[in-house]
Amino acid sequence: MAANAYFEDIVDWYHHRAGRAHTLVRAVYDPATRRAVAIVSELASNPDDRGITDDFAGVADAVLPTLRQAFGSDLSRVEWIAHFGEFSYHDPAGPETFTRIALTTGEAGHRDDLSGDQPLTTSDVEKLFQGLRLQPVNEVLARIGHGGAGDM
Repeated sequence: MAANAYFEDIVDWYHHRAGRAHTLVRAVYDPATRRAVAIVSELASNPDDRGITDDFAGVADAVLPTLRQAFGSDLSRVEWIAHFGEFSYHDPAGPETFTRIALTTGEAGHRDDLSGDQPLTTSDVEKLFQGLRLQPVNEVLARIGHGGAGDM
């Protein structure tokens, strides 16, 4: 049985309202099920008018080819999780949160009608992330050379 694969990087996309945007993506892939779980973290370095919540379908459309390149073209399904915390805003307003985003797909790409989204606990996410402990966002950003949640 092949080991699960892991991906982490900044992914750019074109926000449908405001232009170029970026996000931190961390994902695990299980080759046995051909499924991935992707955690998409909002970063303070992303312009305020280009948040992931307002364009999660656009984020997914940009991230999916990156995940297929990382994990292989046989990737059949991605479970999408939006992630917010002190790294998301210049003036942090609350605790770290995770939300499972219920996207649908069609010929034109992903769609997010905002129905079916579900809040998750850190424990829920770590189970979905195949038992891996999520490292703090600032540590991941430093490791991949982004510098910090407020830089870019």
